[in-house]
Amino acid sequence: MAYGGPCPQSRSNRRSRMQADYLIQNGRVVNVYSGEVLEQEVAIAGRRIIEVADRAESATPRSKVIDAAGDFVLPGFFDAHAHADLFYNPLAYSERVLALGTTGFFNDGHDLAGALGPEAFLELFDGLAQLPVSLYTGVPAAAPPHPEVEGGEIWGLTDLERAFRRDYVLSLSEVTPFSRLAQGAPDLTAKLELARSHGRLVEGHTTGASPAKLNRLAAAGVSSCHESLNSEDVLRRLRLGYHVMLRQGSIRQDLPHLMGAVRTLETYDLSRLMLVSDGIFPDHLLSWGNMDWVVAQAVALGIAPVRAIQMASLNPARYFRLDHLLGGIAPGRLAHLLIAPSLERPTPRLVMASGRIAAVDGALRQPLGRPPAANLGSRPFTLDPPRAEGLRIPAASETAPVISIVNQTVTQREDLLIPIRDGFYAPQGEVMAAFLFSRDGAHQGRGLVKGFCPCLGGLASSAAHEAHGLLVAGQDPGDMALAAAEVLSMGGGVALAQGGQVRARLPLGLGGICSLGSVEQTARGLERMHAALRELGCTLEYPLWTFVFLPFTSVLRLRITYQGVFDVREGRVIWAP
Repeated sequence: MAYGGPCPQSRSNRRSRMQADYLIQNGRVVNVYSGEVLEQEVAIAGRRIIEVADRAESATPRSKVIDAAGDFVLPGFFDAHAHADLFYNPLAYSERVLALGTTGFFNDGHDLAGALGPEAFLELFDGLAQLPVSLYTGVPAAAPPHPEVEGGEIWGLTDLERAFRRDYVLSLSEVTPFSRLAQGAPDLTAKLELARSHGRLVEGHTTGASPAKLNRLAAAGVSSCHESLNSEDVLRRLRLGYHVMLRQGSIRQDLPHLMGAVRTLETYDLSRLMLVSDGIFPDHLLSWGNMDWVVAQAVALGIAPVRAIQMASLNPARYFRLDHLLGGIAPGRLAHLLIAPSLERPTPRLVMASGRIAAVDGALRQPLGRPPAANLGSRPFTLDPPRAEGLRIPAASETAPVISIVNQTVTQREDLLIPIRDGFYAPQGEVMAAFLFSRDGAHQGRGLVKGFCPCLGGLASSAAHEAHGLLVAGQDPGDMALAAAEVLSMGGGVALAQGGQVRARLPLGLGGICSLGSVEQTARGLERMHAALRELGCTLEYPLWTFVFLPFTSVLRLRITYQGVFDVREGRVIWAP
């Protein structure tokens, strides 16, 4: 495939005042509006497409020709529910996914927004708004989800008001404490009313919600959900007017279980269904891909290729009311497009973003910008490093309710006999002690966890999902203190200590949850940490994600909070040792 050569002759006439900077020839254009694949030319001037025709009249001798050589020309992908803060930072993520054909995405920003706080988060995204990628974000309605046990509110109404003055803020991020919203919690209701008054959407997080709750959430303003686990979940939400996102990513791969709904609807209307990733971990971005991989998975499961591409381009653009700018190859739209040899596995050979060649054969032509400044003056960790003697749990009884890990994200309750030594629990085998410290050290919660790693000395992390504190766990108070001190000395990150030595470390300098390096560098750091944990007997699929999820109070069932062990189903702290 050749690109960048001059157009041999002018085709302009008196009717055409536009002159193309680029002309894509010899391509099969995927039209997501009509469902056709047509042999046409695409002309681009500045940042936008100006003509799609059998023979473009806007070509001039100065137009640079891109020869698609019979390959497909398709719209850039748009991920309607991405997380640009899964250990990598949003700039590094943007660079990696752009090279894979994702020319736009909506970042569900509740975690980084809480870690940085309003001022630093908006400062960061103000800087990213100039990228050739169409980058949009949400801001949190619930940071944290349960303020009564997780600390004070980080994003108030005034902060949201300021955020909604920015065009790149499209929505409230997924409202994870949906039961509180369904019960009419005044703080959440006020934020949804504010969002709607500004014409913003509201992302849902409605795992397992009953029909009655789904009705109440829709009435409150929730407009989408990405948490369908089966086909009936999809249909139940569609019937109530939700836009439904079909998830296929690192955290969950639900698409195979949702295909029944797709088959039911494909002869009627799929316009309210979108393919999303809900986040792809750094190493998976390198080995799987991004939305190109998600589309390929959909095609492999039986969705027609053009339909799958539509569900990853036009449908999300329509949902976010951006289809006048994004989502298809048509005049007036931003020139976000890909050239790929296959629709079944549409990994692009060439990516255009905002009218410029951004990547060729999976490599960016140039970096998008400089890495974000560490912490950006964000909410710092000011607590003193915890001492070993403070990393013990007083024993009030022989049995205790233990947070037992079921899978990558879900836990359950187990009441277990725990050995006691000198008046303190002495966990052993598969059980370890866990502590969650607030950033200022004013609050500390304690609990016991089973099933993470046998014989773990100490693991500490400033990435603690939606709690944004310092999470420390292990069986040896000395190793736990060493790991915690290492994290604080790095200004945020993850550290593993064993036998009095730091065995692995991963700096996370942006808000304490994101690396300042590239996706490749972050993936290597994660692999070193995971390798060290596997040497200690950890068998979990993605250990660090399971670990940082332990404080997340919106997924079943037991979680560690600043007040102790929280039962998500009961909505209360059940143990505060």
